[in-house]
Amino acid sequence: MPPTPTPAPTPSPVVLGKGSQKLTFWHGLGGADGATMVQMLQSYSATKPDLTISSEEYGWDTFYQKLPTATAAGTPPDMAIMHSWAIKQFATQGILQDADALFFGPGTLPKNDFNPKLIEALTVDGKTQSVPFDNHGWVNYVNTKVIKDAGLDPNNLPKNGTDFIPWAQKVTVDESGKHANESGFNKDKVKVWATYPSWPRFTMVSLIWQFGGGIFTDDGKTSLLNDPKTVAAVQYYVDLIFKYHVVPPAVPGLAGGDVLMKDNGIALWWDGTWDLNYFKDNPDIHKVTTPNFLNSLAPDGKQAVRFDSHQLVVPTGVADPGLSAAKELITYLSNNGETWATSGQVPARLSVQNKPSVQGIQSVKVAADEFKAIGRPGQTHQAINEIVITYEAAFSAALAGSQTPEKAMGDAHTAVQAILDRG
Repeated sequence: MPPTPTPAPTPSPVVLGKGSQKLTFWHGLGGADGATMVQMLQSYSATKPDLTISSEEYGWDTFYQKLPTATAAGTPPDMAIMHSWAIKQFATQGILQDADALFFGPGTLPKNDFNPKLIEALTVDGKTQSVPFDNHGWVNYVNTKVIKDAGLDPNNLPKNGTDFIPWAQKVTVDESGKHANESGFNKDKVKVWATYPSWPRFTMVSLIWQFGGGIFTDDGKTSLLNDPKTVAAVQYYVDLIFKYHVVPPAVPGLAGGDVLMKDNGIALWWDGTWDLNYFKDNPDIHKVTTPNFLNSLAPDGKQAVRFDSHQLVVPTGVADPGLSAAKELITYLSNNGETWATSGQVPARLSVQNKPSVQGIQSVKVAADEFKAIGRPGQTHQAINEIVITYEAAFSAALAGSQTPEKAMGDAHTAVQAILDRG
């Protein structure tokens, strides 16, 4: 008899207020994001004595399964936060009430105060489906100490992928002090790496866009995973790992970028805007780290970075008085992006990004400028979860060395094309 599976733990909601009007809010914000959200909800609750807010955090995988199920059953939360890349999938399933009708059409929130590329990605059949809360994604955290120790200038980083390789070889050093371009270098005993793979969903997609490749065409009809430029981007990063030995392979047991950074073990860390709180907790490494745009690894120096966005949404089926309560809280959260910026995320409102309090947070300022200058939102599709699972598995196989980039991306292309062909 098979063992009984252990049920997933039910999160304990954060309940704020004691009013008779109840508002249920689902999201996947944990850690520093979750703590900042609680602060915002506490401030809001203090002004609403008739309201009780139940803020319920789920793991994102659980959230994305639970929200459509609850909505179909007629028991959705009054509001939720989800990611921009999932909007089209949920909108085509009839799970969302469109934000044009609730917020932008009536003039409650100004649509022209958001990144137009992002608004375009959130618009399905001519209707914008959600209210952007933030922009978040990759920043290049530059460890100036490591670079200076290699005798290089942290203010003069390589401008393209060709120049990056000899630079990275000079930065990378083994436990005996040998650099990656020197005879006797031990690739199995590396003390300092040039950079680190981080989350392929952002690292590899950004790199592929820098090379001029893609995941799938904007019309959602054709996979680009076997495009020569896409394969070349993956091959370049695989070569950094296995040919030049300046990046650690993405295998189980690999120390996290946060650990390596704290130990001055990497020069460039491509990682998330949310790392602000990591640096606050590690002031010694914060002193020697500066946030920059992602450096280009493409041969021609083209820059690109993937960013995503948390979205404030109202599920289908929510009606007054819960609907009115949700609209008021969503409006409050959108209008108070200054507080949200303290978590490291870039407020979605362009006017808020320009406020002195936000501009004064260096990493947030850099990320805001970066996303506006070279950013592209992660693509969305009605079957995006399947697509993401497929291409991330291919990235992992290539970066671990278990498949060649051509094989991994070719197989992923076949699978993703079959998904796209379903429409």
